[in-house]
Amino acid sequence: MKKFTKVLALTLAVGMSLTACKPADSGKTGSTGAGNTNSTEVVSKDNGESKINWDVKSLPVENEGEPIEDGILEYGLVSDSPIKGVFDASLYSDQNDSTVMGLMNGGNLYDSDDSFRIISSDRVEINYDQDAKTVTFKLNPDLKWNDGTPVTAMDLAYPYYIVGHKDYTGVRYDKTEDERIVGMKEYHEGKTDKIEGITTPDDHTVVVQYTELTPATQWGSGLRVDLSPYHYLKDIPIGELEESDQIRVKPLSAGPYYISNYVQGQKIELSANEHYYKGKPKIAKINIEVVPVSNVVSAMKAHKYDMISSVPSKSVDELQDVPGYQMVGTGDFFYSYFGFALGHYDKEKGEITTNPDAKMANVNLRKALGYAIDQNAIAEKFYKGHNELAKSVTLPIFTEFYNNDIEGYVYDPDKAMKLLDEAGYKDVDNDGFREDPNGEPFSINLAMMSGGDTQEPLSQYYLQCWEKIGIKAELATGNLIEFNSFYDKLEAEDPGIDVFAAAWGVGTNPSPKETYGNSAAFNMSRYTSDKLQEAIDRITSPEAADPEFMAQAYKDFQQIVFDEVPAIPLQWRTGWQMVNNRVLNYDAGYGNGEKVTNSGDWAVSAEKPLDK
Repeated sequence: MKKFTKVLALTLAVGMSLTACKPADSGKTGSTGAGNTNSTEVVSKDNGESKINWDVKSLPVENEGEPIEDGILEYGLVSDSPIKGVFDASLYSDQNDSTVMGLMNGGNLYDSDDSFRIISSDRVEINYDQDAKTVTFKLNPDLKWNDGTPVTAMDLAYPYYIVGHKDYTGVRYDKTEDERIVGMKEYHEGKTDKIEGITTPDDHTVVVQYTELTPATQWGSGLRVDLSPYHYLKDIPIGELEESDQIRVKPLSAGPYYISNYVQGQKIELSANEHYYKGKPKIAKINIEVVPVSNVVSAMKAHKYDMISSVPSKSVDELQDVPGYQMVGTGDFFYSYFGFALGHYDKEKGEITTNPDAKMANVNLRKALGYAIDQNAIAEKFYKGHNELAKSVTLPIFTEFYNNDIEGYVYDPDKAMKLLDEAGYKDVDNDGFREDPNGEPFSINLAMMSGGDTQEPLSQYYLQCWEKIGIKAELATGNLIEFNSFYDKLEAEDPGIDVFAAAWGVGTNPSPKETYGNSAAFNMSRYTSDKLQEAIDRITSPEAADPEFMAQAYKDFQQIVFDEVPAIPLQWRTGWQMVNNRVLNYDAGYGNGEKVTNSGDWAVSAEKPLDK
């Protein structure tokens, strides 16, 4: 899951910790250089070392001044798509919703240690008991919803009941992880209305009993540390929750802010929660407004916003010296990737089945598409040097688990053509394009999202690179696809899509189960194999209590992804934040092992954004 101040929404739904991202030149995914680009003219720069700062536990933005009472903070949500408006941690999947909830909630219930394990905070005490196979939560009794109702144990237990229900409409149920909870399988199958392994001994305590308490639980696998207001939602059928006003229009908040006004898809007013456990925040309102990528520069030069969700990469240099602001950058919890149509996800069974006869089934074909594109050149020219070649689907920030031996898909068109030759894709009729191994005409359809002024030239660059190695390719639907429609098509396994360029905003749980597991709805390529699943299972096994065992399992997983190519990682990026000089107590750090501030701690020192 993606973040606002690197921790605000990093793991809003711990068991999922993931959001589908918009194109890498819009919204939170950073931006790119514009214009018609032939990146083969750019000299790739890759000395083997990351230029991105992946070690930022705390990064305070130091501003002078005294807080004013009842200040109003102006916030720009950079996006070329509207706010979808699903404001519950168990149900949302959109990045914009994640950002809004991060501001509302003022971060997570829990804190994180140096390695991002979930640990106790001043909101909730968490105890892992390996012998008893339990996780016990004790909520701070001072927590209240913005309607004044005290937060109770059922509010922490209810997300398990939402996600585990047979009528659940979201994508977070993972039978291999969630069914480690005693009684979850029976509840999910509709055999009982109670989950045996979830008990509430008192109003502020929840005990979750597992059949097996694996080390991965401490990163969020099979764990939910989210609140859903039971008193407010209990009478709504779970199958209807996602479309209810209680989720979409007037959600309750136990954080520093709640939604007080909502202009569908475009503007949200957050007001201070007078029942917030730390006391009413100094900022009275946060006005959130969607700002298209193309308007970011003019808006910030006009000092329209105090901060924006992210600074497009192409705009960093131009905005760096705008008076009245500070710019801070850290490694982003994000990677872009090529995915492939390789199989089917059975929603009823919760199972991935790989199709050995899929058009993209040949592993050398997939590898060739990766080697044909110069990602280092793209990072330089399209992303102004603020991105770099992603070598793995596990981020370097997870230093214990990252596999340094993987070189990634470094530009090598000769290797790409050799792989195609070996796979039997040859130009039989001498028309410049390769036929398939049976000598039949062959072409692929690439799906890409619209958004920003770089997606079109970038898509054309991809197609040109593949054409140079003899692969005929065109855009699926003939055009770029709007963000929400793009993911709708992927989830529906649109037969007109062979390859897709997508991105994940990931969270502090590095487990790959949700994107590469054999029962994961977010496994967009619909690919699994015995070898891949075995590595994933080792990561979440009891044996992973041995740190060396777990680290090796992660490294093996990354190598298998590189070898079997269910996806090709494309770009990592620096995430930039732009903060006005009147904003006080802002920290852009990750918060792993450090205390960082959240929206409930912020204040402003003037009535409007400063211009100096």
